[in-house]
Amino acid sequence: MNTDRQRRLSRFCPSLTQALERYLSEVSVLKKSAYQERSLARAWMSTLLAGRNLARITQQDLQRIRDEWMQEKAPATVNRRMALLSHLYTVARKDWGYSWLANPAQLVRRPAVNDARDRRLFTQIRLYGVSPEECPRSEIDWILKHTRSESLPTIVALAVETGMRRSEIVMLTREQIDLTHGVITLQDTKNGDTRYVPLTPFARDALRKWLVGKPLRGRIFDVSPGSISRAFARARERARHAYGQLCRQYGRRPVRAYFLDLRLHDLRHEATSRLADVFPAHELAKVTGHRDTRMLQRYFHPRGRDLAQKLMRSKLGRAQVEQLRFTA
Repeated sequence: MNTDRQRRLSRFCPSLTQALERYLSEVSVLKKSAYQERSLARAWMSTLLAGRNLARITQQDLQRIRDEWMQEKAPATVNRRMALLSHLYTVARKDWGYSWLANPAQLVRRPAVNDARDRRLFTQIRLYGVSPEECPRSEIDWILKHTRSESLPTIVALAVETGMRRSEIVMLTREQIDLTHGVITLQDTKNGDTRYVPLTPFARDALRKWLVGKPLRGRIFDVSPGSISRAFARARERARHAYGQLCRQYGRRPVRAYFLDLRLHDLRHEATSRLADVFPAHELAKVTGHRDTRMLQRYFHPRGRDLAQKLMRSKLGRAQVEQLRFTA
């Protein structure tokens, strides 16, 4: 297409805001991540490019905005925003008749992302001479002791015992829960596959208590995923402050690592690492909802001491211990 004709056609291109509104109403609405894409779209609509014609947005414009965002946003956040814009141009080219439209987002270098996490729960919090009632042993017990949310204790129990995602727990319905056989059936999962999640005795007990007096149909929690994450963060900060006060009261030095950078999603990592002692990798992937065991490795974080104990309990470990005793 010659430059003159392309310039004439570009006059009929929508602005970035108009294109994003159409994208949200026609494309995002069909996705499970629609609420996330609305947030990403709002970020673009708040930039100086919001009213600019799609055809007049350049690679340099996007590089400038990327650099501004990188000063205060995580690389993963910037990448998600850039990915949304790139897909917007793809949809405009393929589905909206703007086949001649260039995609400037494809020419912008994305920031490197290293968001792998290996945060495990601390379960041996002790102040010698202080009872477990006053100083709970685990971070979760501290957090639940200082939450003001009625539903957070049950949601946290399900997260750390089953490995379900935050949205899967919050959107649970009574029809999905089989307490008799101890299993939850998830049809509307992230990857689209039906998944069966076995319940530990602790998870079954937490659900049984929560469901007392609740309707036999419909959702069992009336909170949103975002609100439960905020409730967890607030309770974590209150627990951290209370732990610090208790240490000062008894003249002890607090451990800085406790409650540091602990997120609700880390409970999925914790559950996966615990369940790895129960299920082989191919079964564990079915429980957690990972398509393959390579993705599962991002969530499996065994402690070094646990691996050492497992080795000592193994046939190899026992045989070597016996041999050392015999030769001693």
